[in-house]
Amino acid sequence: MPPIQSFCHTILCLDFDGVLHRASDAIHLASTPTSGPLLAVQMKAQGRLVWLDHLVDMLAERHEVAILVHSTWRRKFDQATLAHLLGDLSDRVIQPPAYFVDLSAPAPEFIRQSLDWINESRREANVPELTLDELVVIDDRPEFFASDEGVAGRLLLTDPNLGLSVAHTRVRLAAMLDSACSELAAPEFGAGPSSSF
Repeated sequence: MPPIQSFCHTILCLDFDGVLHRASDAIHLASTPTSGPLLAVQMKAQGRLVWLDHLVDMLAERHEVAILVHSTWRRKFDQATLAHLLGDLSDRVIQPPAYFVDLSAPAPEFIRQSLDWINESRREANVPELTLDELVVIDDRPEFFASDEGVAGRLLLTDPNLGLSVAHTRVRLAAMLDSACSELAAPEFGAGPSSSF
């Protein structure tokens, strides 16, 4: 199977704090390096990622959607570890190499650098490139995106205390993902034409 960045048709740029659990719930880590499986146990014990199941359910039939973790957690953990934390969605996580993206960059810049890397991979695979129109960004911090109108225009804001636990937010996210699905989607995914949202 080709890398997910070569065959996805939509990219969900995912924040963790304020989306998958309350933003005020800081994480507490051991001072020694932590493996993906152990970290997942620690996060569960600390009540983190409690709304992840909502995202798993939402993406169950949306096989064309890949995930780019733009959360500030990317500065603490590599993308492979972040993928492990997403459990059943781990194979959806796009992992741009550290030499291509600046992990300390603001979220919009990290997203744009990652999109450049994705498109480089797609060009090598002779697959049409993706644009911002095929991205959906979910986050609870609008100020992080104020400097980039293009990325901000793809943003779905969540309540930092409720995240994906709110049904209306999930409905809105589903609609945005369906609308963002590239019109270049391959027939095997059963994707229809995009619609505006």
